[in-house]
Amino acid sequence: MRHAQTIALARSLLAEGRSREVARMLEPLISPLPENPAAAEPSQYVMRALLARVRLLRQGAVEAARVLLGPLADLPVRERLSPELRAEIALWLGWRYAWPDASDSDPARAFNLFVEAERHFTDELRLSGHLWVRIGQALAYLTIDEYSLALQALDEAAALKERLPDLEADVWIHDLRVQSYVLTGRYRAAQRHLEQLTGLVEQLREPLLQGRAAAYQALLEQARGGSPATTLEAAEAAEAWLGGPEPTYLCWQARSCWLATLRRTGQWTEAHHLAQRWLATSAGPAAHPVRLEAAQLALLQEDAARSADLIAQVLTVPCPTHPRLYAARAALLESQRYLQSKQPERAREWAERAYQAAHELRLEPLILEALLLQARIALASGNAKQAQSFLHQAETFGDYFSLLPWAAHRFWLLAELARAEARKDEARVQYVQALSAFSLLTDRYHTARLQLEVARLTQDFDPAQARALLEAAAQVFAQLGVETARQEAQNTLLALPHHPIFAVHTPEAQFGAALAHAALSVDLVAETWLQVLEQLWPGRWLAVYRYLPGTGWQALQHHGELPATLTFPHPDQATYYTQQAAWLRLRPLPGVAFFTAAAVTPEERAAWQTLLERLKPWLPVVTLAFEHALLRANRLGEAGNGHAPETAELPSPLPELVYASSALRALIGQIYRIRSSHSPVLITGESGTGKELIARAIHATSDRRHAPFVAFNCANVPPELIDSHLFGHEKGAFTGALQANPGVIRAAEGGTLFLDEIGDLPLEVQPKLLRFLQEGEIFPLGARRPLRVNVRVIAATHQNLEELVRRGAFREDLYYRLNVIPLHVPPLRERREDIPVLVRHFLNTLRPPGAPAASITARAMEALLRYNWPGNVRQLRNEIERALAFVASEPAPLIDLKDLSPTVQQTLTDTPAHLPILSRQTPTLEAGQPLEAVLAGTEKALIERVLAEHRGRISAAARSLGLTRQGLYKKMKRLGINPARFQQTAVPNATASA
Repeated sequence: MRHAQTIALARSLLAEGRSREVARMLEPLISPLPENPAAAEPSQYVMRALLARVRLLRQGAVEAARVLLGPLADLPVRERLSPELRAEIALWLGWRYAWPDASDSDPARAFNLFVEAERHFTDELRLSGHLWVRIGQALAYLTIDEYSLALQALDEAAALKERLPDLEADVWIHDLRVQSYVLTGRYRAAQRHLEQLTGLVEQLREPLLQGRAAAYQALLEQARGGSPATTLEAAEAAEAWLGGPEPTYLCWQARSCWLATLRRTGQWTEAHHLAQRWLATSAGPAAHPVRLEAAQLALLQEDAARSADLIAQVLTVPCPTHPRLYAARAALLESQRYLQSKQPERAREWAERAYQAAHELRLEPLILEALLLQARIALASGNAKQAQSFLHQAETFGDYFSLLPWAAHRFWLLAELARAEARKDEARVQYVQALSAFSLLTDRYHTARLQLEVARLTQDFDPAQARALLEAAAQVFAQLGVETARQEAQNTLLALPHHPIFAVHTPEAQFGAALAHAALSVDLVAETWLQVLEQLWPGRWLAVYRYLPGTGWQALQHHGELPATLTFPHPDQATYYTQQAAWLRLRPLPGVAFFTAAAVTPEERAAWQTLLERLKPWLPVVTLAFEHALLRANRLGEAGNGHAPETAELPSPLPELVYASSALRALIGQIYRIRSSHSPVLITGESGTGKELIARAIHATSDRRHAPFVAFNCANVPPELIDSHLFGHEKGAFTGALQANPGVIRAAEGGTLFLDEIGDLPLEVQPKLLRFLQEGEIFPLGARRPLRVNVRVIAATHQNLEELVRRGAFREDLYYRLNVIPLHVPPLRERREDIPVLVRHFLNTLRPPGAPAASITARAMEALLRYNWPGNVRQLRNEIERALAFVASEPAPLIDLKDLSPTVQQTLTDTPAHLPILSRQTPTLEAGQPLEAVLAGTEKALIERVLAEHRGRISAAARSLGLTRQGLYKKMKRLGINPARFQQTAVPNATASA
């Protein structure tokens, strides 16, 4: 191959992260492909693939990658290439179709290209190829909202990455993990990987990667309620690197964070103008994050028409990236819109829709948001009991309440609930906590709303405080242009009594309850403590600091002007005085220490000491509150979303699904890993392997298990009737249609549709099935409009669909759409360990009612184990059923070799005369006998016989048994078989020893 050394050097440089050098080296060597691409020099394919990798991963240049790889996108062209070339081309074609910013992004096609790439990688490229396939699969899974599968692929990629150096692979593993963790609410994990990603990106200094890291920083800060300045800085950096004429999808997400921060800080005019400017440049669905944020702002501005229009755009035009996520967010906004317009029933419908979508996606932050909204709707409807139920469900995700945005909304809801139940004192405490949380978030609108609510509850006994709160709220509402809320504040202000009311006010009176509520968040505990101190030590600087070994001192909250100079105490000191301040330790080391500081002059120390004596009973409570908040914060984001490590032995999803082989155990593991997925599954395998049983197992482990499972065999229905059977028809749609038929798709509403023998689906029906998979809509014969249906499709076939695609007998786009999650059921001859357990299962389930339990002799079992079963499990079942029908029932049913069919008996009668016969002491599969003992005895006898047959040659014996060499060695070790004695002795001696 020409340029072989150049290609080897390019791969080495890419692994070191030196892509610019690779691009400069390869660009002059790329030449136009001939009319017949297969006639080009092989090195051209590899160089095009490597340059396409650089264009995508370092520049996001999808069009450049399309030009480089476009002529090779057709399957017939790639089939004429060598396996190594085909693998390389398929890999980076897969990345191109998985890329979310591509105009022709097609994750389904990407998945199939990744499968093709893996199948054809040569040994020398296997590790690197598998690594990049896994990362590409993770990208594609994220695009279609399959977060658990994306994290699984990234875990597998990380395991491969440990075995070879590749700086760029490190970057993308961390990149996609950050995205996954942010979306699924695992914020601490996201922060860790973002820090690692940022360090790697600083080494590479590529604008695309720098922009992606900045966008993730903005998303993470926004989700956690971080500093507005930090969020805006990150969003602006992402805009600078990822913006331009065609902003990336991450740029649109960073822009939404930008708008949310401006909304939060009360800069509504600037937010509105920015949203209008950005949306004027893009009418496509990529702008949905900005549309949703603009709709949220319009709701607060009481512009119902604009919010309705923006939400409708998101709901009617699906986004190719995170389509279900944005649909769920739009449903939440639609619910808020109906709630604002005092239509609680419609609001409830949309909130329930959002909750169901969030539950399907297993996105905890979205589920929590939907639950809190449903509680608010219930309160608006006067149903406090139902609101309490929703809040109780929300506590399942209680660790999120350590974050200020969630804590603020929870306090507000608890206050509303307490007020609805006439618990005014409790309502006031919760409103004050909500006010503190929104103040810490610098959320001007919601802070003003809470000021209004607190004023209403304090106006009777503290009108001065109520007046100050109402004046501040009215001013903010006027600045924001929220006329209805401004008028509410103004009317409440006018209704205040004008004569002074003197009340005994003890700041610490509500301190215990306030701390108990604040213990959700470290920031809230600090703020609650400072609010009490401020009333007891007014007009002075007050602060709470955190000390972490190895990190140092960090200010959490402070009130007043910071002193010009500040001396910190030693973290082991309980109290400490300087000329300007007094320090008091609130929580000691180890771990994190917390201190409070106050401006105290030497002359004021006695008064300060008297104050501390007054607060001394509360100090242990403050310490406990900090510890509780730390515990919740440490738990947040470390687990969840079904991504906990799988147990070694998973239970069978169905009683009738029995197995003992490692191949089936691996398949069951895959079934459990996709239990949260709703994407199509394609099950392949020979006839009789149990594909429908596997489909039922997928349904049984999924969230749809309580809905219907409908099976439809495409080969059993005449082609002219399949359309009607699948999609249904209306009465009178055709001659003989005397009544309407809903069809099997509608019959599976909410559940799973199993399409068996999908390869036999007529070509003329395939476009309709493709539309259903893409749009979720069907068009029954005779219907005037399409119908939306929520059904998960699992297809199965024993045919080679790729071959059918090549022959034009199956649509390529439909194949890609079905094969999102491929599962393969191996034939029975490749998992012979399953035969004994299947035999026991069939002996138990096929015997007539009341009949005695049957057993089977060792010779019969050996014949079953040796037979190749072209009809697989179905044939084995039929064999046992036939044998049971003819076996003598007295004195007890016992299946012997003579009771089996001649073809099965042949496996032993054709054995050479010198071959050893199993000992009579070999266990018989008898009723009540432990399965493990029977299986071990049968396995040992069979393996010893085959070893003797092949004179101890491990490779030949493994092939005969349908095992790998490693698998056979493991079995021999477990069963105590020494292969040396079969290699050293003659066959007769082997017989004796057996």
